[in-house]
Amino acid sequence: MRKLDGTTSLNVTDVVRNKNLKENHLHDILEASAIINSKLELNHVLEQVIIHATKLTNSVAASIILICDSSDDLVIRYATGPASDVISNIRFPAAKGIAGYCISTGKIIVVFDAKKNPHHFADIDKLTGFKTESVLCVPLCLRGKTIGCVELLNKSDGTSFNDDDIAIATIMSNFAAVSVSNAKSYDNLQRTNYALKSQLFSADMVMGKNKKIKKILQSINKLKDAKSNVLILGESGTGKGIIARAIHEQSNRKDNPFVTVNCSVLSPTLLESELFGHEKGAFTGADKLKIGRFEIADSGTVFLDEIGEIDKSIQTKLLRILQEKAFERVGGTKTLTTDIRIIAATNSNLENAVEQNLFRRDLYYRLKVIVFHLPPLRERREDIAAFAEFFLEKYGKELSKPTRKFDKECMEALIGYDYPGNIRELENIVERAVVLAEDDIISTSDLSDEILNRKKVILDRSATVPEKTKSILEMEKEMISETLFECSWNQSMAARLLGLSRDKLRYRIKKYRIEKPS
Repeated sequence: MRKLDGTTSLNVTDVVRNKNLKENHLHDILEASAIINSKLELNHVLEQVIIHATKLTNSVAASIILICDSSDDLVIRYATGPASDVISNIRFPAAKGIAGYCISTGKIIVVFDAKKNPHHFADIDKLTGFKTESVLCVPLCLRGKTIGCVELLNKSDGTSFNDDDIAIATIMSNFAAVSVSNAKSYDNLQRTNYALKSQLFSADMVMGKNKKIKKILQSINKLKDAKSNVLILGESGTGKGIIARAIHEQSNRKDNPFVTVNCSVLSPTLLESELFGHEKGAFTGADKLKIGRFEIADSGTVFLDEIGEIDKSIQTKLLRILQEKAFERVGGTKTLTTDIRIIAATNSNLENAVEQNLFRRDLYYRLKVIVFHLPPLRERREDIAAFAEFFLEKYGKELSKPTRKFDKECMEALIGYDYPGNIRELENIVERAVVLAEDDIISTSDLSDEILNRKKVILDRSATVPEKTKSILEMEKEMISETLFECSWNQSMAARLLGLSRDKLRYRIKKYRIEKPS
């Protein structure tokens, strides 16, 4: 349809019916398609689409314009032509420009004289010094949704864009839309893959050089076909979750779900619903059926972190899961079954909890078929340097910081620190250092005073009472009491120093009956 302002508006289906493309055009399009799809990286796709669209239509300049993910603005993602460096990644309102009109209507727009077109966004011409005369704009559509457009500017020979140009640009736009979708999926996959690789590498790091960790690794390799439940013991931040993941990945259940539940962060009612699910109307707010974690994890593994802090009412139901693989949803009467392996972890003393009647004895013995004790980081100093280097590389990439390293004095301080928060605390320390460091080399000036001073304080304490004469519970109580005293009973600060959440610190204050001095 030709308008008085020199604009032609076409539906994509009108162009697809064009069967008069020259044979050499078809050959060029097929060749371009092969190059465009030779790689999945998004930048490669956009670059090749624009290069070939410009070449095949004999245009002076071209660009791919996409709708921003975070707003309704449009962004010029890739451009060719004299002003390409200036306009690349420029954002502008979706209502502006011939491109905006093309995207909003989903129609192909051909403009023969840009100066006379009411949609022409002259500000970009002013910015670049480029004189737009004629425009061919083709929408990028994916699954019925317009995600952007290909915009071609000015024919090199001074003629107007013709039917062949429209057909070529439309075909290229279709290639681009699919390729952009594939590239985005690939990009997401790459990020996921990087996260998984980081996790797997973390597992290697946790295993490290320490003899106790190596022995655990050897045991994990023997559990491949076993269905036995596993109990992982260790202080907070020692990597219990990573060991649980490693057990799952080494087992014959590795292709099935690995579901994690932190038992300490939910109230008994919410935890019961999370584990077993609930029926619609089971309680106020239960407006629909909820599938529980045990049901989701069928044929896989459930990792129950901080199991020592679950309510006794849930312990009874959990025992039934272990014995019979059977349960009912909250508010339901139908008995469901699930084939799961349970890996539990805790930083508390379950034997002591059993004696105090806080944890069911029969459940405890059901869980402790295979037991792993993870040593705290202060007992595996030979692995601290490797952990630090790993986290340095991780946060260097995440924060886009240049390659860094630790100087000798800094590494000595890291190795000498006792890490009440264990590996998790070391990770936080390295992340902070990467953020604050101004030079390529991280020094002690990038570490907090507590790291440089804490070791001396702990050594002074241990000189008073030999560590081997105290139980683990006595040591934990003393450490919490003294840290609270140092922090003037500021529980948030003490929790950070101890590597605990504030709720967990409060739980232990109550558990050990620690009282603030008058």
